[in-house]
Parts: sequence; C-alpha cells; structure tokens
Amino acid sequence: MVVGVVSDTHGNIQGMRRLAEVLKAKGVSTLLHVGDDYRDLKTLAQAGLEVIGVPGVYCREYRDARIPNRLVVEVNGVKLLLTHTESRHKHDRPGDSAPETLARQVQIVLFGHTHAPTLEERQGVLWLNPGHLKDRPDRGHAPSFALLALSPAEAQVEIRRLEDDGLVLRGVHRLSA
Repeated sequence: MVVGVVSDTHGNIQGMRRLAEVLKAKGVSTLLHVGDDYRDLKTLAQAGLEVIGVPGVYCREYRDARIPNRLVVEVNGVKLLLTHTESRHKHDRPGDSAPETLARQVQIVLFGHTHAPTLEERQGVLWLNPGHLKDRPDRGHAPSFALLALSPAEAQVEIRRLEDDGLVLRGVHRLSA
C-alpha cells in the first residue's frame, strides 16, 4: 500500500491542490499530514483524499486536549508515529509523550517542522520528514512530499519535489516486528 506524507503546508491552497492531483494520478488515496497547518487537513480532504494528521506546534489546535499532538497509527501492518517535531517542544501539553519515547513503539516516525527533507534510521526506526509545501523554496529546500510504500517487511520511501515530481531522496528500510 502506498500513502502520501506531507508537512508544513502553511495554507498553500495551490500547492495542496497540486499535491492532491499528483497523488491521485499515482493511485494514492491516503495522506498523512504531520502538522502546520492543521486546518489544511480539511482542504486536502475536500480534494478527495483520506487525510490523517496532527497539528503543528504553532497551530491553535496544538493546545486543544481533544486533538492529539502525537498519533500512532497502523497502515498495512506497519506502526507509524505522526508528530510535528522530532523531539519535545516548549508548546507541548503536560501529558504529551516525547517523540523519542513513542518511537520505541513504532517502526516509522513521520515528522516535519524543519522544512528539510530527511530520511534516516535511528536505532532501527525509520525517521522521515517529507519537507514542506510552502509556495516557494524555504530554508534551502523546494516544496516536497513523500510517497511511502508499506508492506509488513519493508518501507520504500521517495521524497519528491512538488513542482516537477523530481526525486529528492529515496530509500528502502527493512522493518522489524
């Protein structure tokens, strides 16, 4: 199963529409959104995607106890952590677990916040940041998203530029149970 991953959409309506078109053309119907801006989940859902997400640290929803800041989900037998930051943040609520602690319960951690595409293994767990979807390059990186092909045995990852679907990073990660 292939899912899309995006972060830091920051209200970029045109970028989100383009992302929805690209994902649907690739047969992807599920999008995991790891924060900033939480309200963008609605825009992406209206574009015809199933969207699962968490708020970013500067979203008002991050302080709303009814909305989880970190979320563990299972997709095609693979456990993933959705979190906006890769470590604790000053805006965390008192009950929020540290991402590093929750990472011990999952096979993949999806995060954003830095706007920098990242793909690395840490203590047997894949850590993936799809970059950002702002309407221009930011912090030296073009707008990007990730495709995550999941099976119980492995995760194949591609981080791609939104503008031309060009490859930014690619990797294969063997998943441990």
